[in-house]
Amino acid sequence: MSNLDLRHPEDGLLLRYLDGELPGRKARRVRAHLEACWQCRTQVEEFEGAIGECVRYRRDVLAPGLPPAPEPWRSLDFERVDAELATQSLWLRMARFLSPLRSGALRWALTGAAVLALCFVLVQQLRETPKVEAAVLLQKAVLASQSRPAAVKRLRITTRTGQMTRVLGASYKPPARETEIARLFDAAHYDWSDPLSAKSYSAWRQGLPRFQDAIASQPNSYDIKTTTEDSELVSATLKLRNSDLEPLEGRFEFRNRDWVEMTELVDQQTNPASQVAGTTGGTLRQPAVPPGPLTVPAETTEHSTYSEELQVVSALHQLGADLGDPIEISREGGQVLVSGTGIPPQRQQQIHGLLDRLPHVAVRFDDPEFPAGAMPVPSEPATRDAAGPEKSTYAARIEERLGGRPQFERFSASVLDWTDSAMTRAYALRRLAQQFSAAAENEMTAEDRQTLHNLGREHLAAFSKDAQRVAVTVNPVLAGIGTGVTQLEARQEPVDWQSASEELLASARRAESLLAVVLGVAPAGDASVNVPGQLLIALAQLSRGTEECRRLLDGR
Repeated sequence: MSNLDLRHPEDGLLLRYLDGELPGRKARRVRAHLEACWQCRTQVEEFEGAIGECVRYRRDVLAPGLPPAPEPWRSLDFERVDAELATQSLWLRMARFLSPLRSGALRWALTGAAVLALCFVLVQQLRETPKVEAAVLLQKAVLASQSRPAAVKRLRITTRTGQMTRVLGASYKPPARETEIARLFDAAHYDWSDPLSAKSYSAWRQGLPRFQDAIASQPNSYDIKTTTEDSELVSATLKLRNSDLEPLEGRFEFRNRDWVEMTELVDQQTNPASQVAGTTGGTLRQPAVPPGPLTVPAETTEHSTYSEELQVVSALHQLGADLGDPIEISREGGQVLVSGTGIPPQRQQQIHGLLDRLPHVAVRFDDPEFPAGAMPVPSEPATRDAAGPEKSTYAARIEERLGGRPQFERFSASVLDWTDSAMTRAYALRRLAQQFSAAAENEMTAEDRQTLHNLGREHLAAFSKDAQRVAVTVNPVLAGIGTGVTQLEARQEPVDWQSASEELLASARRAESLLAVVLGVAPAGDASVNVPGQLLIALAQLSRGTEECRRLLDGR
């Protein structure tokens, strides 16, 4: 096992990770470490903030102060030239006096003082500029919200354990899951009555004694991110539409590692209750689309809308572009908009070739990561060295059971490869469920519904195959290390495959984290916890969740 797996990665390695310069497998190890290490994740956020501040300072401060273009040549004025030469001679004599040969201590002292003063000024400007910009932007957003008439809003709330839809402006009894989330926000002194609003965000931010802001300008929106160590809410991000500064999305990360994501739902009739995600329908608010009436236009039916989006998803699935490619599908007027950032040129051509011939579909790739005509450099193969000299206790015991380090390396590499493949399918299935909610599925034709289920079953079958490989390989090895599988905890079964896919992804994440600890890829937390036994239980829960999702996709 490499030093990266046991100790905090060095700053240079984190910078290479942010720049995308690490090989694929090493990048995954860094990413796994960041998911389990608050210290390194905070360091990465500080790097990103510093880089953004430097870019913004160069653009907003240095660029306007650059000298103008040279003026046309003028006739020579020998008297002026003589005067300039005399001045230059004076500076030359002073430079000689201050040179290290004449007065080294004095020159280095003055130089060091000047550098320290310049660094102090630059740091202060870089620290204060984002705070001022964020404060002004939030103030304008609050004023804009006060000018809009009060209306009932619906929020899709996503947490680590599932989704729900909350209605603001209507009286109803909140479910138990919402009460738990409300307690998190109350502990952070963040107004839960209207969490996706500039007013609540600004009030929480102003109550912090110390914080750091970062602002990202998107084509159709502004992203404000505030991080702090003085609140139970350690990081909050608010997306504002640039046309009217209305909040569209929000992400909130808490000290106990819980997180909450919110997105406003529009374009369908509002129901007066908070229900499980998908049961109230709705469309995610897009940055470029202003809020419209809660009715479907007469010229566009729900059937045709979902059918067009499903055609796009099926076409992308043929290319495998639904397995991790940074592609988004949204509505823009009467068209289905397919957009992405950092898509290689060859991949763009493949997507254009499939989607350009579809009616009512627009493909738009912005800010490509690769220059025109360039091909992405394939990542060099890397091997997982999961059996280093400082391996964890669990890894050492597994190595002993397997008969040596070479056997452990092969075992670890195979299991981690299968886990990566399974997680890719789990995310793809969850993304399909978010694109087509249970309410949207009810509006589809029978043919489109069958197509949707076929896509879901294909992702689930690939996930089940890799997950089963992991379980069959790991279970016998851990049988003598951890406690055997006990009775699984009773829980309410999901009502549709969309919510089942969310629970399946949550179970897969937990199994992935426990597996990383057992193999020594991630550090162990509480020493009293029987991690191998917990992993056996997590794999059993994963198998149960797979069967539940398959049953719901099959309509049983």
